[in-house]
Amino acid sequence: MVPARGAGSVLAVVDVFHVSAYRRLWASGFFLNVARWMDLVTLGWLALQLTGSPFMVGLAAFARSAPMMLVGPFGGIVADRVPRGRVLVLTQAIGGLTAAALALAFATGGGSYATLVTLEIVFGALWAVDFPARRTALYAVLGAPRVARAVSLETVSMQIAKILGPLAAGFCLARIGPAGCFATIAFIYAVGLVLTTGIRRELGGPGRAPSASIFGSLRAGLGVAWRSATVRSTLLATIAINVLFFPYQHMLPVFARDVLLVGPVVLGALFAADGCGALAGALVIASHRGDFSHRALFAGAIVAGPLLLIALSVSPSLALCLGLLVLMGVAESAFAAMQSTLVLLGSPEHTRGGVMGILSACIGTGPFGTLAIGSLAAAVGVSHAFTINALVSLAVLFPLAVVLARRS
Repeated sequence: MVPARGAGSVLAVVDVFHVSAYRRLWASGFFLNVARWMDLVTLGWLALQLTGSPFMVGLAAFARSAPMMLVGPFGGIVADRVPRGRVLVLTQAIGGLTAAALALAFATGGGSYATLVTLEIVFGALWAVDFPARRTALYAVLGAPRVARAVSLETVSMQIAKILGPLAAGFCLARIGPAGCFATIAFIYAVGLVLTTGIRRELGGPGRAPSASIFGSLRAGLGVAWRSATVRSTLLATIAINVLFFPYQHMLPVFARDVLLVGPVVLGALFAADGCGALAGALVIASHRGDFSHRALFAGAIVAGPLLLIALSVSPSLALCLGLLVLMGVAESAFAAMQSTLVLLGSPEHTRGGVMGILSACIGTGPFGTLAIGSLAAAVGVSHAFTINALVSLAVLFPLAVVLARRS
């Protein structure tokens, strides 16, 4: 008997969670992502409250994200050379201490803009190291046949966190203030750390001493990325969408205050709406056994996102904004899941961490877009800034989408 498609989809998801190490890795990533989204929302709101300037909000987001570009390639090399469990334990421990330091600063009256931005740089550097180690650990635990499903379920984790994290941040900011918010983030990091500590030895790492230098490994990863048309197009699209599209998220606090005339609780709901859509998209992708074109899905996602951002920029009501953000979340989820999947499947094992590090660097180009949209929002208003960014991103991304779709 052939099981119904729905039953097969459920079994496809359950099959992955039968692996104990993957369950704990997934849960650890979930708590890390909740803390990360709480921090991102808190950072944007506090930067706006402390300075009143959209540009300074963009500058704070730049400082938070810039380490991804600078540290990312070397973080990937670390993932190829150091046991991944050790890397993940270290990044989560330092993340918890950083959040605790921010909580103490705001509790004692030392929570200035400069203090906030300085410690947020640490969060950015930790994410740059954690990302390639966590993604390559997924491959090590489950292998190539199930990597797309594993990455999709990791995206599910990210999107559940994208719902809960902003809602928690909005609630904490409104009820217990920034010190309580950062204390909550520190506690969440601690929970993730406990989960990761139990599976350190099962997450893989170097099986032998590396034969190449650090810069030799970096060159090898760059060579793989450039020779593969699919990986090359994926990385170029990643740069474009992080510079031109995703910076809108850092301007949502400005959009909430200046256009929708709402406070931190509704701001959290805006981020959560995006997360709801992304969660739905990630669940659909994870429930399939690979019977779709990864490249075509990625191509459709990078075009749909900017089109929806144009609609958001001219939306006349909060309800419509929430609906559009749900749809944008679906597109963002497909982009995030297929981005890592295409790069992992297109890279040889000995360079996989290095290429994922290059992907981290491509993601890390987003701060330049954040600075640009912050300046643009200060000059012409946040709604016009959204429209301009979306139109430019479409002009860049559409040719790449055509290339990827034709190769499907």
